[in-house]
Amino acid sequence: MQSTISLAKPLPRAKGIPLLGNIFSLANDVSGFLTQQYQSIGPVFTVRIFNQEVIVLAGTEANLFATHTGSHLFRSKEFWQANDAELGAKRSLISADGAVHTRMRKVQRAGYARSQIFNQLDEATKIAQAELASWPLNTPLPTHYSMQRIVTEQLSVIASDYSSKDDIDTIIKAVHTILATTVAGQRPKFFLRLPGYKRAKKRFLEIGNEVIAAHSPELRAGKPKNLADALVALHREDPDFLPYSDMLSPVLGPFIAGLDTAASTTSFILYAILKYPGLVEQVTAEADFLFADEGPTPNKMRELDVIHRVAMEAMRMWPIAPALFRRTTQEFEFAGYKIPADHDVIIATTVPHFLEEYYPDPKKFDIDRYTAERKEHKQPGAYSPFGVGPHRCLGQGLAEMQMGLIIGTLFHHAEFVLSPEEYELKIDPVPTPSPDKHMKFKIARWRHPIN
Repeated sequence: MQSTISLAKPLPRAKGIPLLGNIFSLANDVSGFLTQQYQSIGPVFTVRIFNQEVIVLAGTEANLFATHTGSHLFRSKEFWQANDAELGAKRSLISADGAVHTRMRKVQRAGYARSQIFNQLDEATKIAQAELASWPLNTPLPTHYSMQRIVTEQLSVIASDYSSKDDIDTIIKAVHTILATTVAGQRPKFFLRLPGYKRAKKRFLEIGNEVIAAHSPELRAGKPKNLADALVALHREDPDFLPYSDMLSPVLGPFIAGLDTAASTTSFILYAILKYPGLVEQVTAEADFLFADEGPTPNKMRELDVIHRVAMEAMRMWPIAPALFRRTTQEFEFAGYKIPADHDVIIATTVPHFLEEYYPDPKKFDIDRYTAERKEHKQPGAYSPFGVGPHRCLGQGLAEMQMGLIIGTLFHHAEFVLSPEEYELKIDPVPTPSPDKHMKFKIARWRHPIN
């Protein structure tokens, strides 16, 4: 009887501004706003984005539902179609669902595995060292941009044996404009018609075509296989499933991922290490362990305990993917409410990150949450920085190892300080959360000069 009554109730609404709804609250702090609504309303409520009503499913119950029993009830296509179209594609890994998504994921899994960076540890380390060596002493450097340069170059070499360092500014222009306009809706569509963007997009697509051309089997004989090799092979094997027009999106995927996932999180990690007492000493000790004797090895990478826990806490407090936008495939019940078919929903995946019942004093940066004694992140549905369900981040393991290597390289070779030292973190939400342009750092001194 109670279930029937609940199902008949209208969905609760979050209070908003006339005409604009909740757009500003969502744009400024997605996790914070959705957490407040969850705590005051419950696991189901609606928000308004201008004239559009979107249903929010929140809490650990939503994460577990989207991961298990309800995983087939959501699709991604509508939120990524415009992004695909801008890259000349009809579908991609992030926009496909069901059997198509499963096949795409299977083909690309090896290219995003942590073994890819393990197999190229020397090259990935040299890339980080080369960038670090170009930084002048005692000079403020932009944190996010500096990390973008390292991360994107590493991923482009690992995934496609291609150096992107000469095109980094062009890639940033193209990717940020595409994401901010076609996916996040933070910029009006006329940005796609601006000459500067058009030039950047043209060059970005040229890079994709150059990578594809360089990965014909005849040119890759005897070389280790990477993501681009797998995509070219799939196209040749089944061009109906992966036509050439759909190849640019997955080939350029690592370039896109480098800018606004690993680079942003690495920036947050750097902030935490420099801001919170005691972390510099612990991280530096692990960095020196990593570079002792023969230098970085896969086994040593797996033993970076403090650096790993700092990364985990940074991803809890400052998730770069705070929620998932989906559309329902059919009508279903969730938390006593009827959720209609073909309706836009937000799965508020990171709301549990900020709930006292899972993370005591959730606003405190505390890496001991992830010790074997506490393991707060192991509570079902409580930790989801990489998303939930079938579209959970394919490159999670690779990203974790890459960020650990970068941080280890930086702190082995140099001593850093924030600039100014009293800087307090502010988030730039466009196109995905990252430290704002005012976050800078300096090399205070060299510890182990780079040869």
